[in-house]
Amino acid sequence: MDRSEAAVLMLLLAGALLLGLLCFERCSAPSKPLGPAPEQGVPVLLQAPAATLGSLRELRGRVVVLDFWATWCDACRQTLPHMNKLRAQFQGRPVVFISVTNEPRGKVEAFLKDTPITGWIGIDEESRLPRVLGVTGIPEVFVIDPLGRITLRISPSFFYASDIERALAAAPQKKEVRQ
Repeated sequence: MDRSEAAVLMLLLAGALLLGLLCFERCSAPSKPLGPAPEQGVPVLLQAPAATLGSLRELRGRVVVLDFWATWCDACRQTLPHMNKLRAQFQGRPVVFISVTNEPRGKVEAFLKDTPITGWIGIDEESRLPRVLGVTGIPEVFVIDPLGRITLRISPSFFYASDIERALAAAPQKKEVRQ
């Protein structure tokens, strides 16, 4: 093996080690809340039990997955099947998925005819919720635990069922009452 091959091998090993350390830290470290969820709500909801959400506080007791996206965003469209699978996996559990966009309702409804999103669709044309959360690019996912704390901010490409399970585990456990 000559020096250039050895150098390439060393770089590959260093990269693998770094990747392994990053994965170990993400998977093994207990996640600390990033802060409280804002009080802001979503002005328009589609595919939801109500037409609006006045405040995220209304969803306390459930895990809330906020997925910021847009119809024109290729990366957003590519992650839709993944997000739909997660929604199906957590159906019947205290988890609410809200896909939030700042686009007009008509454009979103036309998009949904050909490209299904199975959760609630939030329309926030003034981008109030993304602004208070500091969203600077899309797609981006926030997870809020049942206690109203942001536990994760991540790209949907790196968002897994285990992230939701961790947030569900933050819910206070009901104690059995023996009589």
